[in-house]
Amino acid sequence: MWGTDLLQGNEGRVLGELGQGYDAAQGFLGQAGGLYGGMAAQGQQGLDQYKNLTLGSGEDIQRQLEGTGGYQFNLGQGLQALQRTRAAQGMLNSGNTDTDAMTFASGLAGNTLNSERQALLPYLSMYQQGTAGQGGTLGAQAGLATDYYGNRGSVMDNTTKSIVGLGTEALKAGDQAKSQNQANMMNAGMGLAKLGLSAATGGMGGGFMNLGGAAAGGATGGMPGMGFWSNFAGT
Repeated sequence: MWGTDLLQGNEGRVLGELGQGYDAAQGFLGQAGGLYGGMAAQGQQGLDQYKNLTLGSGEDIQRQLEGTGGYQFNLGQGLQALQRTRAAQGMLNSGNTDTDAMTFASGLAGNTLNSERQALLPYLSMYQQGTAGQGGTLGAQAGLATDYYGNRGSVMDNTTKSIVGLGTEALKAGDQAKSQNQANMMNAGMGLAKLGLSAATGGMGGGFMNLGGAAAGGATGGMPGMGFWSNFAGT
């Protein structure tokens, strides 16, 4: 049916446009998700290091500090400076030198630990932003998919309803036409019956009138005959 074909063709075009928009949007969101994933991966390295310098035992944290190049350099430079100072004072082999070295190393460890933690804070922020971006991207993709398939369902449902509506209207029109045809046929039959009855009634009336006229004429026409016989009797 022409209306059904038109509706189905329009449905295909609308679904095609929706599909193109959905694919394009998913592609852009996928790129954004990739960028956020890179941020999270870089931030993860800093987060792991921060956990090592915060959540480990004292020995573990010390090993982590000793593994950093800055700590080793500052420790070496500080101990050398301390030895030179004690040597200049003539106290290089005294017990105070060992105590001063331990105090210096402990202070350096504390300062370095704080510095390392502060240096890792940007990585924590990067990790948080990256994971938040990934979560937001996934949420946007899920919402997009929900809207897309919801719109597809609405388009298809509307098309189906329109096609059903066309069929219903066609059936109604057919029923009305059938009823009208039946009424027309009944009216035509009744008209023909009336015409036949009128013709029959008019013929019978004319026949009786003609028959009556003939009888009357015959009676009147017979009167001169009676006069003739009267004249004959008189003679």
